[in-house]
Amino acid sequence: MSNKEESILVAGFNTRPLVYSLHRAGYDVYAVDFFGDSDLYPYVKDSLILTEKLNTNYDFVKNIYNEYLPLLILELLDKYPYIKYLLIGSGLDDGIEERALILKDINRKKYKILNLNNELEAIKKSRNIKFIFSILKKLGYDVPRTVSFDKVSSKINELEYTLILKKKSGSGGTNVYKIQNASDLSFHINLINREGFVPKDWLIQEYIEGNPVSCTTISNGVESELISVNQQIIGDNKYLNAPKDFMYCGNVVPANVFAEERKLIVDISLKLSTELGLKGINGFDFVLRDHYPYLIEINPRIPGSIRASEESMNINLLDLHIKSFTENGWEFVKKTLKDAKTENFTTKMIFFAPKEIDKNLLDKINDLDNVHDKSEPVKSIYKNEPVCTILFKAKSFSDSYLGGLKVVDKIKKIIK
Repeated sequence: MSNKEESILVAGFNTRPLVYSLHRAGYDVYAVDFFGDSDLYPYVKDSLILTEKLNTNYDFVKNIYNEYLPLLILELLDKYPYIKYLLIGSGLDDGIEERALILKDINRKKYKILNLNNELEAIKKSRNIKFIFSILKKLGYDVPRTVSFDKVSSKINELEYTLILKKKSGSGGTNVYKIQNASDLSFHINLINREGFVPKDWLIQEYIEGNPVSCTTISNGVESELISVNQQIIGDNKYLNAPKDFMYCGNVVPANVFAEERKLIVDISLKLSTELGLKGINGFDFVLRDHYPYLIEINPRIPGSIRASEESMNINLLDLHIKSFTENGWEFVKKTLKDAKTENFTTKMIFFAPKEIDKNLLDKINDLDNVHDKSEPVKSIYKNEPVCTILFKAKSFSDSYLGGLKVVDKIKKIIK
């Protein structure tokens, strides 16, 4: 019998980590997921898998799945109209219209489901990086020089290189390019033009070379609290076969940073969380250069580092996310975080396929310790597709990171 009082629908690109934590917290979980990893199913009452529904693969649909996500959410809600909570993870970071469509249909059908996500206006502001930078400059913080591409398209030869060309929408390091000179810029624009390059949708940004870190906060729309400061693993082509320079490949939680660096990161994140009226758990991405954190992006939803944070802090953060939306839950959230002790380091690594991997090898990979987000052994995995996630906990930063790399070595021996 389903527990209708504590049921939740989770939707996103990779819901497995969220589903796992919610199941452990005692919720009946329903999922709309992109991949349908084999270790998702033990923790859900029912699910809809986008690649299955469309009978397609990762590469074909990875750039347009946000169009289908709302339809599958509404389909699952039609099947289970009593579900109490709705939580959207990654996948609709810039999908304001798609989110509005979901909310409109929920209102039209008079579902009593509670929306455990940020308000649309808060998401829109959070994803408008020029607006965010204007807030930070008023507060006295430094930000990367940033301008809309359509304002400088006629001055390509006059730009200061190296720079970043990035789409205003997108997450996980997609649609971000490091540009070395004018001919490199022209090359990338021509490359993007195959899919349609709209100058006003792209930004030219100062390239900040340094240490990528992130900050995870939790808020109730009025107050904000720190969860963790995290080392980011970005574009790791050497060990994890990242298909792009800025592709998100994981985290180490907590980050090994100086106290003054950490203080600035936390101050900026908490001030923005409160200023934007964010709710629940949210993520802030930075690059540390010369001990100064430059904000790069806000993810107004639960970030990919969340399971690593949970392991290091030994608390269920998804349960806290839900409680932060309830009237009486916020005091419990604050007390839990105050009492939490971070006694371990946890490394999360996303391993991408360096070549096509035969489906017959997947069971061997899935049987390894510390492997999660396990690809079902029903079809081969193409080059550049994610194969699995590694989660490794230890008492020191180096033991945690090196422990993760030892699992990577085991995977490479299997697929060699």
